[in-house]
Amino acid sequence: MVKHILSISNKLNTYDLILIVFLLLFYATAAQTQEKIADGDTQKVSPSFILQEKIRQWVETQKLRGKERADWAEQKRSMASLNGIRQKEIGQIDALMESAGKRLSDATAKKDQLLLDKEALKNQRDVIQGRVAKFEVSLRQKVGMFPDPLLSKISDEVERIKNEEIEGSVQERLRDIVAILSAASDFGHAMTITSELRSVNDESIEVEVLYLGFSGAWYVSKNGKTSGWGKVQDGGWNWTEDPSVARPLTEAMEMYRKERTPDYIPLKFNNTEY
Repeated sequence: MVKHILSISNKLNTYDLILIVFLLLFYATAAQTQEKIADGDTQKVSPSFILQEKIRQWVETQKLRGKERADWAEQKRSMASLNGIRQKEIGQIDALMESAGKRLSDATAKKDQLLLDKEALKNQRDVIQGRVAKFEVSLRQKVGMFPDPLLSKISDEVERIKNEEIEGSVQERLRDIVAILSAASDFGHAMTITSELRSVNDESIEVEVLYLGFSGAWYVSKNGKTSGWGKVQDGGWNWTEDPSVARPLTEAMEMYRKERTPDYIPLKFNNTEY
């Protein structure tokens, strides 16, 4: 019994060891007292039994205290580890919040810049729309000078330009203006020969017309009996019948078709020969 108690005492602190020694002394005293109790006295409890029970309870209590200390130490280590993990997570969250705040600040700055760009584009669009409207008014006044061979290439665009209540986007309207100006420029820098119907003495006669851009034009019928010249006046073509145009114009057209050797051909224009 003493050996068992001493083995336990090795695991306790100094204070507990002193207490155990004291209990051992008390146990020895109680043993001596036990010898003086009559054997036939069954009503009394042996003092050694009481001491053993006290010691057992004390040992159990010490074991429980030791276990609680060990558990508490383990819990403290676990809590310290968890606290470290939480601190790391808090640091990561702080970093994320800082990064998110920076991104939000950058996004706000970009939004403000986009709003400024949007306003600038709107102002530019208003300027372009105003210029497009002026072009449309100017072209609307000049489409009367476009002859049939030119109108046949841009008939749809010209019809839209003639309408003062033009529908469609600025891009579509600008596209029509560019198409008309491009076709008109090509026509103005080229010589064009086409067939047209012309009213002479209440009779429709087919004539061949040679347009020298917008500078002037000459026409002659296939039988050579009807001929003349024309020029642009007051936003349209003004035609003048002139029999003297028939022969030189016929020869010029034959040269154009490579049916005659090239040569100098004078043509009357505005009562002046060229």
